[in-house]
Amino acid sequence: MKETRVCHTCKLTFRVEEMVHYSTISGKTAYWLCRNCYNEKIAREKFSNSVCQIFGIKSPGPRIWGDRKKIQDKYGYTDQIIIDCLDYIYKVQNMKVLSESLCLVTPTNVEKMLQYKKRQLAKAELLATAANQETKEYVVPVKEIEDRKKEILNPDDFLDD
Repeated sequence: MKETRVCHTCKLTFRVEEMVHYSTISGKTAYWLCRNCYNEKIAREKFSNSVCQIFGIKSPGPRIWGDRKKIQDKYGYTDQIIIDCLDYIYKVQNMKVLSESLCLVTPTNVEKMLQYKKRQLAKAELLATAANQETKEYVVPVKEIEDRKKEILNPDDFLDD
């Protein structure tokens, strides 16, 4: 008889082989999660950690989660695009963090971020091709200097004139 478990998030029943026993880093209790809920949980934690690092906070508040949901529904941006856009705004453009929200994640800023990433990728590819390019060695022939015979002059020969 196969053993089954109930997913902690979606409350559906799955075989144990199809589930993951998961606990967060700071969590004390481990839960059984199906693969889909596990992947969503990992993505949510990655987003949370990245936002906390960018804004310097302990955990994202309801405003950030609400903004995230609106951005995903309105523009269809993934969590990675949102994080990359925030990195671009606050680290590349060096804008000051005035409020902890995702209001600056707009199509204009996302387009600027994508253009910036394309330029960085092009530079990286250029450097990679330059590093992998074969170098040719040229041997320059060196002429050896022959010993010249020095002409010895006698100073007395010049005095007779």
